[in-house]
Amino acid sequence: VHSLYSVQGGFLNKDNHMAGLVATAAEQAGVKQIIYLGGLGSDSSAAPLSKHLQSRHETGDHLRRRHQAVTELRAGIIIGEGSASFELIRTLGTKLPIVPDLGEKEGYCQPIFVNDVIAYLLHALLNQRYYGQIAEIGCDDVVHYSEMVNVYAKGVNNRHIFSLSLPFLDKLLTPAVISWFASRLSGMPYILIYRLAEGTYSHATIHDFPLKDIDPDIPFTPLPLEDAMKIAAKRSEEGFINSLWSTPYELSVLNKESKKQLLSLSSQETDGLIYDEHIKKIPSEKVDEIFKRIKDIGGENGYYCAPWFWKSRGLIDKLLGGPGLNQWSRRSNDLLRVGDRIDFWVVTFYKNTPTHKVLRLKSNMKTPGTVWLQFSIEDAENSSHSVLTLRPYFDSSSISGYLYWYSLYFVHKILIRQMIDNISRT
Repeated sequence: VHSLYSVQGGFLNKDNHMAGLVATAAEQAGVKQIIYLGGLGSDSSAAPLSKHLQSRHETGDHLRRRHQAVTELRAGIIIGEGSASFELIRTLGTKLPIVPDLGEKEGYCQPIFVNDVIAYLLHALLNQRYYGQIAEIGCDDVVHYSEMVNVYAKGVNNRHIFSLSLPFLDKLLTPAVISWFASRLSGMPYILIYRLAEGTYSHATIHDFPLKDIDPDIPFTPLPLEDAMKIAAKRSEEGFINSLWSTPYELSVLNKESKKQLLSLSSQETDGLIYDEHIKKIPSEKVDEIFKRIKDIGGENGYYCAPWFWKSRGLIDKLLGGPGLNQWSRRSNDLLRVGDRIDFWVVTFYKNTPTHKVLRLKSNMKTPGTVWLQFSIEDAENSSHSVLTLRPYFDSSSISGYLYWYSLYFVHKILIRQMIDNISRT
């Protein structure tokens, strides 16, 4: 639980407040143990902790103040599908021809494979040796952050990325500049990358609380960095993304509008949203085939209509600082679930039963409001056909939102109609 995506206000205070709520509720409910996955980091005048790493440590402190049995496992960058840090390394290791030398002040990190993190978490579960303890975990490799990009490029892509060192380069490449470029290369939110980039000058290594001080006979050792990179990359390519590190905001208890956004929205339940609706009868025996096409949307398959429009819209969004059409790692469509990303969309509702199928996507593009696109297929009563419905929803944040929606009203109508026609044509 963290608020790294928060643009306004102090995310450290928000994190601490949330930690207090969780720990107090857990203590009152009689929860035996809280296992908290925090972050590595040692503070010094030469390499002070970033705000992100400082927040990870403070969160642990606030949990301990209100609960008797907190286990804090501190990890560095987690190498695994779905991890924002790994997604960033993977993108840079694939796309960059050179990697800038950040100078002598660049920090070190001690990464760890996601499977090893899970093994440590399970090992600590209801293990009284770990109650009230801080334990630092990581593989044996201690590297610069920029070195990890080269490890990925060599180990996975079999290519070498040259390091570029220029006078004053380290002064020009501030976290803000690095984040701006990395955001456009990866499609990840600028604010998230900025929080992570601040840590490139910190030392996120095992230091004061090595796990072996608590449990010297632990029965496993973490995988080396290069091996972890290769496995994680293979999983990403095959779509086996079984770990996700961000939950859509509309599923958060902190979102006051979660009730409205969690509804299985229909045209009778718009609750103030602007919406459109396109309906098509489809043969009942074709429902599974058509729903598979719906889940295949995005990526190489496109949007079943006007590829020029989507590419242009993606380019405009990138110029405005949004993600554009860049993809994060995508789970296999057979394993689709809430929280998955499809281009600039996030899956916020998913249902797949024999009589009712729903896929709702929320856009992360820069718009003066919030956009959803919902596909649903329902059996028609006493009929041999089913009903495919496509509904775009828009929650305007201001008057400019209404101007935006209605200026594109007829364009959207044509595109959505083409989309539903092409999807249902099997």
